[in-house]
This record gives sequence, C-alpha cells and structure tokens, in this order.
Amino acid sequence: MANQSKSIWLLSSAGHKLQCQVSTDQPLAVFLKNKFAQAIGKCPESFILIFDGEELQEQDTFDSLAMEDDDIIDVLEGN
Repeated sequence: MANQSKSIWLLSSAGHKLQCQVSTDQPLAVFLKNKFAQAIGKCPESFILIFDGEELQEQDTFDSLAMEDDDIIDVLEGN
C-alpha cells in the first residue's frame, strides 16, 4: 500500500535516539539526516545511516528496504 506512515528509530553510538514517522514510499536518507541533525544540533552531512549492515542510499525507501514498523537505523556521527 503506497504512502502509509510508519515509525522508525534512529540510534547513534553516542547515545542519541529519535523516533521518526516516515511515508513508506518517501526517500529516507536526506529526510532522516535532516531530522536527526535538527534534533541534536549537528550538520546533516556529518551522519552516515546504516540499516541491516548497509549504508542507506539517497533513493532508499521504507518499502524498498523491506523495513518493518519500529525498525532501527544506526547513525554513525562524524565530526
């Protein structure tokens, strides 16, 4: 089903966590980096997002990654 809203978690090794609502057909990387940056006050370009051991690509969506509600995306924080 297109354009459903789902919940995912962003979790960094520095202990920051953030729950986000996303549309299932929306590209995730830029949206999530911006949300996380806004929440913790860092530059979005300083993050790498990892799901199931793979870096999120710009075009990846909730559906294309076969994600489930409340899945966790790991955030690697750079300088």
